[in-house]
Amino acid sequence: MNSPKALLQRFLPAIGAALLLAAAFLPYKAKKQRLRVAPGVWPAAEPVLLASDMQLLPESRFQVIEIPWSSAVVRAFGSGAADVAVVTLESVMRMQDAGQRLQVLMVLSQSAGGDALLARPGIARLEDLKGKRVGVERSAGTYLLINALESVGMGVKDIEAVPMFQSEMEAALQSDQVDAVVATDPWLAKLSNNSLRSLYDSSQLRVPIIYLLVASERACVTSREELISLLRVQAGISAKLWAGTPFPAVDGLLRREKMTVSELAACLRHLRPLSQVESREVLTKLPQMALKVGEQMKRNGIITSFRADDNWINASFSEEAFR
Repeated sequence: MNSPKALLQRFLPAIGAALLLAAAFLPYKAKKQRLRVAPGVWPAAEPVLLASDMQLLPESRFQVIEIPWSSAVVRAFGSGAADVAVVTLESVMRMQDAGQRLQVLMVLSQSAGGDALLARPGIARLEDLKGKRVGVERSAGTYLLINALESVGMGVKDIEAVPMFQSEMEAALQSDQVDAVVATDPWLAKLSNNSLRSLYDSSQLRVPIIYLLVASERACVTSREELISLLRVQAGISAKLWAGTPFPAVDGLLRREKMTVSELAACLRHLRPLSQVESREVLTKLPQMALKVGEQMKRNGIITSFRADDNWINASFSEEAFR
């Protein structure tokens, strides 16, 4: 008679094979990936960055990625390296034209003079820019530039657009590489102290520059709870920041943006946060705003096509976050 040990040795391979086969058909629950947030480094995105600094976005659920350039934020989102970003409507139009699939969840703020076309002394009018060199960051300034030029019957063909990052503009002006620049806060706050003349700013736009929180379609399905939490947290920090309430994390903001207290105050005056009610109202108007912006961008050869539907707008997240 076979001993128990012998029987075990005889049937062990069969038992192992059966267990492996059973495991193959059991549901596999992978560890949930953290929500990757790349808000960019500019005042409109600071509530999200401050929330991370204050550890209000748990590292077990969120990964906040600091990317200084708006163009790099767009690329990170497009490559799938980021799930969430803070971008302008102009950038959304570019992203859609490139085939990126996204959802706009909330309108965060509106530029109220935080973007401007600045010129060196001697250039007094927009018409004086004809034939001149204008520094502009491709994804954060082209929209304002084409509006400024069209307001006096000119177009991009009438100037020499010089692509550059915002951080390069001051040196480019000082070395006579350009005659004017399209600057966005916080760089605008620094350049405004350099005897430059503002020829046109965002307060003159018919369709304003608005900052939107967008998420990938995948994240909207897999990370709804995290997205709703993110909306609530950033709204709370936004209210505190614009109220001027002192809190320790502001020191980190000043270091990150390389600003003084007075420059921060100027930036906040140039950027108007939207209330929850205002955000929902603008979301309903977004298709019409996008139509106007898209037609203008296409006319100027910035994009080749744009969406005329509203399937890229999802108000359900903000409705659930603030009901």
